[in-house]
Amino acid sequence: MRDIVNIASCGQTTGWLAALSVMLLASVAAAADTVLVKDGQPRATIVLPADATETEKLAADELASHVEKMSGARLPAIQAKDYDIKGTIICIGRAAQSEELAKFRAGGGDPASFRIIVTNESVQLAGLSDDGTLFAVYALLEQLGVRWFCPGELGAVIPETKTVAVKQQDTVEHPGFSGRHLQAIAAGAKPQQDTASAWARRMRLAGFDAGAHGLGAKADRTKEPELFMEENGRATHQMKVSNPEVLRRVVETWRATLAKNPKLTYLPIGPEDGAGFGSDPWDTGDMDPLNGKVSVTDRYVKFFNLVLADIQKDYPDVGLSFYCYAQYMRPPTREKPNPKILPVLAPIDVCRFHAIDNPICCERQYIKQIVDGWKALGLKMMYRGYLFNLADQGLPFTMIRQIRAEYPYYHEQGMIACRVECIPAWSYHGPSLYLAAKIMWDPKLDVKALLDDYFTKFYGPAAAPMRAHFERLEDAYEHADYHTGNVFDIPHILTPEVMAELEKSLKEAERLAPEGSVYARRVNMTRQGYEFGRANLAMMAAVNAFDFVEAKKQLDLIQGEIIPKAVAHDPPLLNPRAAPGYTKRFWAGTVESGCERVTNGNEIVARLPDEWLTMIDPWDGCEAIGLWKPEAGVGSWRPLKTYSQSWSNQGFRYYKGEMWYRTTAEVPGKYKGRKIRLWLGGVDDTPKAWMNGRELPVLAKGAAPTGRPWEFDATDAVAFDKANVVVVKVSNRRVDELGTGGLTGPAMLWAEKP
Repeated sequence: MRDIVNIASCGQTTGWLAALSVMLLASVAAAADTVLVKDGQPRATIVLPADATETEKLAADELASHVEKMSGARLPAIQAKDYDIKGTIICIGRAAQSEELAKFRAGGGDPASFRIIVTNESVQLAGLSDDGTLFAVYALLEQLGVRWFCPGELGAVIPETKTVAVKQQDTVEHPGFSGRHLQAIAAGAKPQQDTASAWARRMRLAGFDAGAHGLGAKADRTKEPELFMEENGRATHQMKVSNPEVLRRVVETWRATLAKNPKLTYLPIGPEDGAGFGSDPWDTGDMDPLNGKVSVTDRYVKFFNLVLADIQKDYPDVGLSFYCYAQYMRPPTREKPNPKILPVLAPIDVCRFHAIDNPICCERQYIKQIVDGWKALGLKMMYRGYLFNLADQGLPFTMIRQIRAEYPYYHEQGMIACRVECIPAWSYHGPSLYLAAKIMWDPKLDVKALLDDYFTKFYGPAAAPMRAHFERLEDAYEHADYHTGNVFDIPHILTPEVMAELEKSLKEAERLAPEGSVYARRVNMTRQGYEFGRANLAMMAAVNAFDFVEAKKQLDLIQGEIIPKAVAHDPPLLNPRAAPGYTKRFWAGTVESGCERVTNGNEIVARLPDEWLTMIDPWDGCEAIGLWKPEAGVGSWRPLKTYSQSWSNQGFRYYKGEMWYRTTAEVPGKYKGRKIRLWLGGVDDTPKAWMNGRELPVLAKGAAPTGRPWEFDATDAVAFDKANVVVVKVSNRRVDELGTGGLTGPAMLWAEKP
C-alpha cells in the first residue's frame, strides 16, 4: 500500500536539511536515476547512526551484501553522528530522521511503515520502527529486481549488473494488515537465523498477533473436578467458566501478568484446544450446523465480559482476544460482547479445498455469515486461517485462488491482522506462500502481475509449462465437489487423467530448463513433490485393491527415499513434520498390518466389500435393541461406501455418533482348523464387531482417531461354506475435523498360516 509524500530528512546540519527540502520536489519530479555502483565501482556510502541498533546494522548489511552480489562492489558503511562524504549518501534508520519524518504517519502509524526518498544526493530509508527501516531496504532491493521466492539461495533471484541505479522517488508504504504471520515460518529481525526466518523477514512478516488456547489459570482436575466440565461422568480438560472460582483465578492470573506488563493490549484467553464442553446453564442452545453440536460461544462471551469488567477497572484500555474456533466460532445469540473483545477467526471445520467465492462450496461461503454476525456486534476481528490440507501428508495441493479471493475480503471487512497456520512443503506450496506474504502486506496488489513476475523470474525458460502445471492443479481442486479436506478425497481429485496432465507439463518444463541450471533445479523441486504424490496415490490405490505387498513397496519408497531427500532440501520440499508424521499416522499401520496378513503363509479368505448396509444410531440405542442379530431386518438400512468415499461425501457431513455396518462373507471349508481373523483396515474411531450374532474379542486396537486398523478373533464364530453375517458398530466421537467416520479402509477375513 503506497502513497507519495514530500518531506525532508537524512540530516547532517540544519542548513543541509533546508537545502535538501528545497531540492526534493524538483529531483523527484525529474524521475532520474541515482547511481549506487558504476562499472563495478561503489559510488555511494551507507550511513548508520553512531548508536545503531542490531536491526539497523542488519538493514545496512542486507543492502550492501545484495548490491555486492549484483555488481561485485561492496558499498562502504560508517556509523557516525557527523560526517563529510563525497558521492551519494544512503541514510539508514535514525540516520535519515528529521523533525519532518513524522509527517508520513498521516497515512497510518503502523510501526512497520516506511519511507524511501531518493534524490541526486541521497537515498533515505527510514521506518516508524527498526522493522520498518529493514522493510524499506527490502522494498528498495525489490525495486532493483531482487526477489526471494522461497527460503534459501535457490529461492533468491539477484540480477547481475556492473551498474546499480535506483529510481528517484518519494515513496511511503503502510502494511495492509498490522500483523502478518505464516505460522511455522519464523519471523523477526535477528541477524542469526535460518533461511526460513530470513525469508520471513524479507517478506515483511511481523507485527500484531493475538489469541491462544487456554484460560491461563491453574487447576488440577483430579483434585478439583468441580472446576471442570463433565461428560459421561468424568471431568474433561475444559474449565467450568460458570464457576465463580474459575473466574476469580483467571482474573487473578491476568492481573498478575498485567502488573508485570501493563502495556499488554490483549489478554489471550480461550478454551483449551479440543472438545469436552459438556453442557452449561450459560449456553443458549444455538446449534453449529457444521458439526451438529451446541455452540458454546455465549458461555464464553459471558465469561470474557466478566473478566474484562473486573480488569478494566484498573486497565481500561486492555482487551481480550480468543480463537473464534470450532464450537465457539458462531457469534453469540444472547450475550453482547465487550467492545474490546477480539475474535480471531479460525475456521478449522470449514472446507479447505475451495475459495470463499466458489459457488459449489456453501461450506466455505458460510465464513461470510460468521464474519457478518461478529461485525454486526461492533467488534474488530483477526484472521487465523489454514494454508494446508489437514491430515494430508503433502500430496500436490496449492491455494493461489483461495488466497487471492479471501485475503482482500478479510481486509475489506476490517480484519486487523492475519496469522495463518501452514506446514510448508515448498515443492507445491511455494507460489501460494509467496502470494500470501505479499498480499498480507498489500491486499490491493495486482495478483496477475505478481504471478507473471514469479513464474517468469523463478522458472525462466520453463515459465510457461510450470505456470500451466500449477493452473491445472488449481483447476482440479476448484471444480472438485469434495469439501471435507482430508487425504481420503484426493484420489477423486488428482485422478489418473489429472496426474497425466501434470506429468506432461513437468516434462516440458524439464526439457526447456537447461540441464544443471538454477531453473532446472527449481523445476526439480516440484518434480520431487509430484513423485511423492504419485507414490502416495499408488499406495492408496493398492490398499483399496487389497494388494498390500504393492502398497508396502510404495510405502518403503515414500519413507525410505522420497521423504528423506525432500525434507533435507533447502528449503524443505515436504514438511519435515507432516510428511513423515502423517504418513506414519494415517497409512503405515494399515499398510504394514495388511502386508503381514497376506504374506508368510497367511491368506485372505474373504474380501469384504467397499459398500455395506448401514444404519445411523445418533442416540446409541441400537445395540440394546439387537441390531447385531443376524436375523434383524435390514429393510430400512442404506448402502454406504467405506474405503472409496468418506461418509461426509455421502451425506453425513461431520456427523459425530454411532454408525452400524452390515455385510455377509463366505469362508471356504478348506480353512477349517486355522485361526480366522476379522481385520478392519481403517476405523474412525472405535468399533465393536459381531459375526453370526456372536460378539468378537478384540485382538488389536487401532489408535484413535482416524485410519488405524483394528482386529478381532472370528475363529469360534465363523460358519464355513455359507454366508456369515458380519456386523460392525463404530462410535465416532473424537474431534478430528476431517469429515471422516466409521470404516475408512478395506476390511477382510484372513487365516493365519497352518
